[in-house]
Amino acid sequence: MTVGSDAVGDGSFMGGGAHARVARRILADMRHGLDLARLSVEGGAERWPDALLAELRFHLAGLLNAMELAIGLHLSDSRVEGLIGALGPGHCRGAIESAPGLLGPNLLAHLRRRAICAMLLRRASAAGATGRPVVQSEALTALALAEQRWIAPMLLDAPMRPDLPAEPYHDLAWSVAALLIHGCEQRAGMRDPALSAALAQATERLVARHDEGQGVQALAQRCARTLPPESARALAGAALVEGRLLLFAALAGHETGLPIETVIDIMADGPAPARHAVMRLAGIEDAIAFRAAELLGPLVIGSAGDEALARFLERYRTVDDVHARAWLADATGPAILADKLAMLGSPR
Repeated sequence: MTVGSDAVGDGSFMGGGAHARVARRILADMRHGLDLARLSVEGGAERWPDALLAELRFHLAGLLNAMELAIGLHLSDSRVEGLIGALGPGHCRGAIESAPGLLGPNLLAHLRRRAICAMLLRRASAAGATGRPVVQSEALTALALAEQRWIAPMLLDAPMRPDLPAEPYHDLAWSVAALLIHGCEQRAGMRDPALSAALAQATERLVARHDEGQGVQALAQRCARTLPPESARALAGAALVEGRLLLFAALAGHETGLPIETVIDIMADGPAPARHAVMRLAGIEDAIAFRAAELLGPLVIGSAGDEALARFLERYRTVDDVHARAWLADATGPAILADKLAMLGSPR
């Protein structure tokens, strides 16, 4: 039989790389669906410890409040302003509870990373794990001020500056617009095309003015780019001790070429070899790695306590620069090549 109609037509000849890509997409979709489900469940799952879920709810509420106010300020129709006002303040933070599916995968993933960073900052602050700045710069000062806004008192009715990257910002803005339109139309019991048009126009104005370069993530990346290597390594260790995961992720990302989001994911709930490699490549000494593991414990170690910490340090000591760079080469190489090597059982 030739490779043609029968073999390809029923999908039986699909290449392994394609299978792997499809599997990754399905797993990502499943994870997004599970995370959405867990947002409405009290307590819960490994990916959502109580403190992390509380932090995410606080950030989501603050961002929704701010976006709702911002869209209102961009309206040019007084009738629509009145309709929005009749919904009452903070309509969207309550409405999202019955429509969590509006939060796209990229936005929800960003919110989770943001909540992780804020949770660690709170833990470090409560433990008094702050010291004199290892390095001084205007960008670092601006970043520290922005981080403090992330750990403000958890008042769900307060706005929080929407300092998001472009894609999650757009998702959030249009989610708020949809919630406002739906709320007004439900209240009136009828469709209102003029309302939809006015809110769409206001949201477009808001989105057009957004500058992701002024966001907290962009600030952290600027810090990493402007520091000399020796200062960056010293600051990476201090950042971990002080619970400043966003800053550490920017510094480690600059050192390794990994995206800042990837570094946060690895540090929060990635496989241990990846976490060890990232820290080793960032120049993290054993003692600092141990303190970082203590801080990350609620996310990556669980309740095993001292024994788990001891195992963590024991394994970290076996990871040298050669092992770490071998891991990085695999992690940053073409995904399709990694998929095919995995199919062959490569020792890589």
